[in-house]
Amino acid sequence: MANTQSESSRPSWQERALDRIKPRPAAPHAPAPPPVDKTQWEHSVEAHKINTLTVHDIGLIVFNETQSFTNSDKANDTLGAAREKLAHAVMNGDEQCGRSRPTTAHPIEPSAKALKDMRTKAAYESSLRAAREAYLSATDPTRGATHMKFLTNADRTSQKFNHNSSGRISLKTQSGPFNNSYLNNDVRSGQVYINTYGND
Repeated sequence: MANTQSESSRPSWQERALDRIKPRPAAPHAPAPPPVDKTQWEHSVEAHKINTLTVHDIGLIVFNETQSFTNSDKANDTLGAAREKLAHAVMNGDEQCGRSRPTTAHPIEPSAKALKDMRTKAAYESSLRAAREAYLSATDPTRGATHMKFLTNADRTSQKFNHNSSGRISLKTQSGPFNNSYLNNDVRSGQVYINTYGND
């Protein structure tokens, strides 16, 4: 009698077959990683120092040099990419020469009032992004450029930067022409080419 009860309590082969094809519960999902605070990450990158300048300083220099420039359908590059090349040149100059680096605009922060202008804010964010990307990049598209110059034409000849030196420095990259809304002694035209220069 005991054997009969034991055998009757066992699952039949039909039940065992059904159990094998029965849908199994899905494995629990791994918990999602915590979201990255983009602003905190950007500030962390910008705080890194090259020599005398931080990445944020380099972004401010690029902004103050190029805030009057905008993209143009005639350009061979985007303004964002050209700004990144300028960031490389400033970074190279600071790394090699420190406080004796080639002259640039000062790393001055725009006022809160200035940043309310959408175009100014876009140029500011583009310039800081260019500095971050240049700093994080594994390659330097300027091949070691240390100087910059803004021309109103596509002149590709070597340039002299130090008035006390007879040497000229070779062109490394040329981007443009871009639109320019601020005419001054350096750029007396509504179009501008962004050039970087360095020793061979």
